[in-house]
Amino acid sequence: MSPTDAVYVAFIGLSGLAMGSLAVLMIGHVMSEHWLAPVRAEVEAAALTMPLLLLLGLPLAFGLGEIFPWVGGRAGLPPLRASFLSPGFFLLRSAVYLSVCAALAVWLIRTPYVRRASAVGLALLTPMMSFAAYDWVLSREPHWWSSLFGFAFGLSQALAALALAILVTLLRPEPASPARMRSLERALLTMALLTLWTWFAQFIIVWLANLPDGAAWYMRRADAGSLALLKGACLLMLAAVLVLVPSGVSRAGMIAGSALALLYHGTHTLWILQPEKDPSWADLAIILGAAAVWFAVFWGVMRLRPTYAEEAAADP
Repeated sequence: MSPTDAVYVAFIGLSGLAMGSLAVLMIGHVMSEHWLAPVRAEVEAAALTMPLLLLLGLPLAFGLGEIFPWVGGRAGLPPLRASFLSPGFFLLRSAVYLSVCAALAVWLIRTPYVRRASAVGLALLTPMMSFAAYDWVLSREPHWWSSLFGFAFGLSQALAALALAILVTLLRPEPASPARMRSLERALLTMALLTLWTWFAQFIIVWLANLPDGAAWYMRRADAGSLALLKGACLLMLAAVLVLVPSGVSRAGMIAGSALALLYHGTHTLWILQPEKDPSWADLAIILGAAAVWFAVFWGVMRLRPTYAEEAAADP
């Protein structure tokens, strides 16, 4: 793994937490559900880190050739897809994704009409997350296009964002009512099961349709090491579901379930990204350093946000 690959892995992981948090925030507002209250400050803070992702993406703009095979026409793509994946157009789209998400996050925390803003925001965010997944992840092997892949990847990002928010919430001193936390537990379990089903549906579609390019994408992830990584991810998700299924799960159970869901997302994302070489200590330092900076900004922004403690502590 090169330093550029390390920055790329960090960018994909952290942008997923930020964009996933924005999706969770909007879904909560649109549904007018009070379960959002205990984690609202956390998801708002994570969504507001989007400008930091613009800075993290700058080094990648100068190293596209190390990440994507279509740079310089090396992938042998059809003319239309080659034009779509031209470096200039790719960078323009990426800047639009990050800028619009940052603007939506700021709009959501400033407008008094959060439900209306969230409805508009979701209409913009859903296709953007899907196209971003294709541009930033799937186009590393650009001969296969899947409309479901973007939705599945975005759903995984929302799951990771909700799991992170729950973990941070359980470390805060403001109490949330048991009913509120039970609703969060059900939301996390529902999203985990939906994520599993969506990825399975993606595999079944490729298998039943016998899509050559799709099958080749899966075959490149079928060596012994990759399969071990995938099995580990599936076991982590299965463990998370088993922990969360019992009704009235304890605080320790919610912490364990959220942590397992986060570990699943990280492991499964590594299986998808398939770095060509194992990371060196320098690569790990880059990834951990980027994560530390993001968490520092996230924590600082969160401390400036309202805690919504009164709403979180009230019974529905």
